[in-house]
Amino acid sequence: MKIDTFELERNQSLYENSVEINLTESGVEPMTLAELLSPEELDALLNLRLGYNYTEGTPELRAAIASWYPDTGIDEVLVTTGAAEANFLMCWALLEPGDTFAGMLPNFMQMQGLASALGARVQPFGLRLDGNAWRLDRAALDAAVAEGARVIAVCNPNNPTGAVLDEADMDALVHAARACDAWLLCDEIYRGAEIDGRPETQSFRGRYAKTIVTSSTSKSIAHAGLRIGWAVAPAALVTEAVRRQDYTTIGTGPINQYLASVVLSPARRAQLLTRSRAILGRNMEIIDAWVARWNGRLRYVRPSAGGMVFVAYDFPVNSTQLSERIRAEQSVFVVAGDWFGMDGHLRIGTGGHAQELEEGLRRIDRVLAAL
Repeated sequence: MKIDTFELERNQSLYENSVEINLTESGVEPMTLAELLSPEELDALLNLRLGYNYTEGTPELRAAIASWYPDTGIDEVLVTTGAAEANFLMCWALLEPGDTFAGMLPNFMQMQGLASALGARVQPFGLRLDGNAWRLDRAALDAAVAEGARVIAVCNPNNPTGAVLDEADMDALVHAARACDAWLLCDEIYRGAEIDGRPETQSFRGRYAKTIVTSSTSKSIAHAGLRIGWAVAPAALVTEAVRRQDYTTIGTGPINQYLASVVLSPARRAQLLTRSRAILGRNMEIIDAWVARWNGRLRYVRPSAGGMVFVAYDFPVNSTQLSERIRAEQSVFVVAGDWFGMDGHLRIGTGGHAQELEEGLRRIDRVLAAL
């Protein structure tokens, strides 16, 4: 089976741990175990047996995940190794050669690559700039599903723009899925990381019977190192995905599942999301001031959620080349826009330490000034 190189992940894997300042991360700064756990929770962790665990996730963890979605039972939750495995299992379970996969752009690009490798016909539809906001391009959506679709995939809040779909656009996606009896596969990994006091993003869960939601502890929950993700879907589809998980990771480890059940319990989840929003809000002030200093040579639509900004630049250089130059000359790593299919942009992470972000931006300034 041939598969395209996943440019974003391949480049991050190559360089994110070898630079002085990594601004490619779109999640929020994690906590240490000492900061995260109470003495009782730490004691429970130390007394865990390190044997095989529930492959589909412990009942406690699945219940904690289910509590974040309306009318959801644990039989509708599958725990995976990150959202990446959840997305993979769902694409594998649903797509056959010749099926149509309608995918939102810009996006993380994992599912587009998987769909193509599985033999599906990939039909993109986009977000478009409407004034100073990213909106669903409904004409492009209609064109993408004009001949039907097996899966319609979206990312909300969106990566890399940070846009959140409004009710009308969410309804349009549900209508399109219902009209062609498609599965609506919704990556909601940035839900809960809203900025500027915005309310928590509404899930697609409960809007349409054939909805699948994937997410993880990596972004708004701020603990990427746990490598715990999940899919929330009808129980029959979860069962089918579990059959495929038997061929992949088989399941996740007991330490990871225990810690995820702690951070995803409703009260702790609320605390962590409050922390994430505070960090993101503080760092957005730094980004605002930086962009303003460039007097229009840099511009962006202020994100509604997520740990990143998608900055357009007015310089005659390809975004991959610019990312490489910033990394080589200043040891700062940022994401190139063309890894999302949108050249002329850089994605810059905003979920880390403020001092590191400020220093990273100063170093980027040196490269831009030379241009």
